[in-house]
Amino acid sequence: MAEKRGGTDNFLQRVGLIPKYSEISLYLTALTFVLLFLTNREVGDILFNFFPRDFEGILLLFIFFAGLLSSFYCVVSDEVTPKFIKSCMLIFVIFTNLGVAVYGGLYILKNVEGFFIVFPVLNMVNAVLLLLLLRVNVIDEASISDENARPCEVLVGSVSLVVLFMFSQYLLGNFWAVTFSVCLAYSSMVNDFVTRVFFGD
Repeated sequence: MAEKRGGTDNFLQRVGLIPKYSEISLYLTALTFVLLFLTNREVGDILFNFFPRDFEGILLLFIFFAGLLSSFYCVVSDEVTPKFIKSCMLIFVIFTNLGVAVYGGLYILKNVEGFFIVFPVLNMVNAVLLLLLLRVNVIDEASISDENARPCEVLVGSVSLVVLFMFSQYLLGNFWAVTFSVCLAYSSMVNDFVTRVFFGD
């Protein structure tokens, strides 16, 4: 049974249905969240209302922020990330994707037209898939890579993300969830390519 499960997991990884999070992608997700948290009051209101106001809700909120802060720490640390910290980071990225998917999805149904509608739709599909894979224990701490991020990745990723964030939010005036979806797409799919263009392998 274990061999069958392992074979299924390997197949899903090969076709790209099981995400593999790197330190740099988690860092860029955390950076995007902080930028939006500081510049959009609604993001903070949604965050603190998203979790129930009971013991479990407070615990989840604590784990969420632990994952957020750990995403910043681990990208500059050469130490092996403990499993508990990886679990916190995993909860952070999944709840972030879920929140952006829900609010972005509701918004685009009413307001967004054109090219930028693609990013929230992709994020909605990704969030649903993440929840399903988490539910069946396909995604776990092993989904977060132990490979250390290079300084050039952090530099290029940070600068590019801030420029992209400013362009989407202030120049184009996109809704915060659309901006978040655009930045998430960059952090998960584009940053590695951009780094290779500037610095090679």
